[in-house]
Amino acid sequence: MERYKFNRQTLSYQKIDLTGRQKLFRFIAFSGLAILTAYGLLLLRDGRMHSLRTDRLVAQQQQVTYELNLMNRDMEQYEELLNHMAFNDDHIYRVYFEVAPWSSTLRTAGVGGSNRYGWLRQHKYGDLLIHSYMNIEEIERKLVLQSTSFDQVIEMAGSKEERMAARPAIQPVSMKDLTRFGSPFGMRFHPILKVMRLHEGIDLTAPRGTPIYATADGEVLQAGYRAGGFGKKILLDHGYGYQTLYGHCDEVLVEPGQMVRRGEIIGRVGSTGLSKSPHLHYEVHVKGHPVDPINYYANDLSTEEYDRMIEMLAEADSSFDIN
Repeated sequence: MERYKFNRQTLSYQKIDLTGRQKLFRFIAFSGLAILTAYGLLLLRDGRMHSLRTDRLVAQQQQVTYELNLMNRDMEQYEELLNHMAFNDDHIYRVYFEVAPWSSTLRTAGVGGSNRYGWLRQHKYGDLLIHSYMNIEEIERKLVLQSTSFDQVIEMAGSKEERMAARPAIQPVSMKDLTRFGSPFGMRFHPILKVMRLHEGIDLTAPRGTPIYATADGEVLQAGYRAGGFGKKILLDHGYGYQTLYGHCDEVLVEPGQMVRRGEIIGRVGSTGLSKSPHLHYEVHVKGHPVDPINYYANDLSTEEYDRMIEMLAEADSSFDIN
């Protein structure tokens, strides 16, 4: 492009002729300005794009954090439900089947500390991620534990009929034949040894020859005279941890190895062994431990009979018998 300048002396325009150096300097200056302008425009565009990208990333991080917090809240609610299921399992289902609840140590055993996830702490939301991982593992552990427990309960429910048949549930002596209660279950002053001692059964006074009934289905382990003070006695094994003992019999009507049914007559009341008068000494053992037999046949009584039994228990003589 040609350039001109006005000459005031001649009052005319004269063409400006530039030297090669001047042209080069002008080209460099123009090019530099163009480059600077272009670079500025690029910076402006990149800054704007970077700002939008940063905003999107921040928004995504906030959304992920929000979702993780919601997930942790839900997992804590699920854990509460599992704790409620475990409580019912220990205090309802297992009690119903007379199975010991799982120990609190087993229920609350952890899977390890947060140090296993220490590598996550380098991240911005490391603590939140660690909390999420530990919640997932805790729920997984409790689910496996509860599933195993429910499998056991289902198995017990499948054998409920047999289990119920094996549970002592009726009186060994009919209420109409019962004269009174002798020594009840519990600690008493022993009439011969003169010391406090656990009386592991109850004494049921009835006329000699009164029928003695098996209180549950089972197998006869012992039948006949035995040393130890009970005279002629019968020991039944009912399975599922239940055993019953019938002492001081006048007559034994079963033999070892024989299977008997609940309500079957197995003997007759007597006064053999260390006994002062005809009565039945009756014991219930659960997993090798003596328990109060009253709790295992009260359901066999009518309301009137139950009230009468309570009155007879109140009148029981703890020094009635030796065994």
